[in-house]
Amino acid sequence: MPFTPKFVLTTIFALFVLISSGNGQTRTQDDFQLVKVADGVYAAIAKPGGLASGNAGFVIGNDSVLVFDTFFTPAAIEDLISEIQTLTKLPIKYAVNSHYHLDHTGGNQVLVARGVEIIAHDNVMKWQTTKNKRFLPAPEDLQKRRADAAKLLSETPEDQKDKRAQLERTMRRLDAMMAIKLTNPTRTFSSGTMRLKLGKREVILATLPGHTGGDVFAFVPDANVVFMGDLGWSKTLPNLVDATVNDWIPTLDTILKQHPASKFVPGHGNVATAADIRDFRDYLDDLRARVKQGIADGLAVDQAKEQLKLPEKYKSFAFQNFATPNVEDMYKELKGTKQLQ
Repeated sequence: MPFTPKFVLTTIFALFVLISSGNGQTRTQDDFQLVKVADGVYAAIAKPGGLASGNAGFVIGNDSVLVFDTFFTPAAIEDLISEIQTLTKLPIKYAVNSHYHLDHTGGNQVLVARGVEIIAHDNVMKWQTTKNKRFLPAPEDLQKRRADAAKLLSETPEDQKDKRAQLERTMRRLDAMMAIKLTNPTRTFSSGTMRLKLGKREVILATLPGHTGGDVFAFVPDANVVFMGDLGWSKTLPNLVDATVNDWIPTLDTILKQHPASKFVPGHGNVATAADIRDFRDYLDDLRARVKQGIADGLAVDQAKEQLKLPEKYKSFAFQNFATPNVEDMYKELKGTKQLQ
C-alpha cells in the first residue's frame, strides 16, 4: 500500500507499545512508567494505549529541572509534572523537544503556559504547527469519533466489561487529543551543542541528522545518561517517514563512539544499553543492505515490499507494522525518489 499521510496518521496511533518492564526503580502510572535511570535522572516510558505515546524524561539538578520531550497530549505531560513535584519542589526551568513529531511535542502548551523555556532544533519551529497537522485529525472529526464511541458505549450491556473499557479508553484518548494546541518551542539552535545549567548539574544538547531533519539529543555527563529522542529506538522498529537512513547510521556510530558505556533513554521502547542502540543501528544497516540488493536484483518497489522479509533476529522487535513501510522508505531513499513528509 502507498505510504500516505493517512497511513502515517493510522500508524502514529500504534506507537503505544512497551516491550518489557524497565530496569531500576519504577513507579507506575496509567500512561507511562517512571524509571529511575540514575540519581536525579528519570525516564518516563510510554505505556500501551496510554496518552503519552512517545517516551519522555527529566533531570533534577541543584536548583531546577529539565524535561526531555512533552509526550503526545497535555494530559500526559500534566501527569508527568505531578510526578516530578512528588520528587522535588525545584522549578522546571527547561524543556527539550527532541524533534517535531506530535508524540514528543503534544504537551508543549502546558509548559509554555507555565513559562518554561522549550528548546529544539530550528526546524521544529518551522514544522511543529504545520507538519504535525497530519497527525492530528480536525476537531470536527475528533468530535464525531467521540460521539460515535459514546453511542456505542450507551448501547453496550454492562456485562460486556472488556468492550466497555475499550470504548471508555477511546473516549479518553479523543478527549485528550481535542485538548492539543500545536505549540512551538521558544528557543532553537541549528548546529553544534548547547550547554544548560541546572545549578551544578549540566545537560549538554546536541543535534545530528537521522530520524528527521531536526533532531536533538541530550547528555547528562555526571550521570552518564543520554536522552536519544527518536534517534534511538530500543528493540523497536522505527517510523522512517521523515528519516534519512544514510545520515542516521553514521549519527548512531558517532553517538556510540562518544558514549560507549552510557545508559540511553530511547524515544520508544525500554531504557537501553549501548548494545541495544547498536542492535537498532544494525537493523537500519541491514535494512539498507537488503533493499540495496533488491534494487540491484531489479525489484520494483512493490516487489521489494513483498519479497524482502524481516530477518528472524528482528521479529521480536515491537512495531512490526513498520517492517513493510520501512522497506518502501528505504527503497525510495536509495533511488532518490523519497519525498519527506
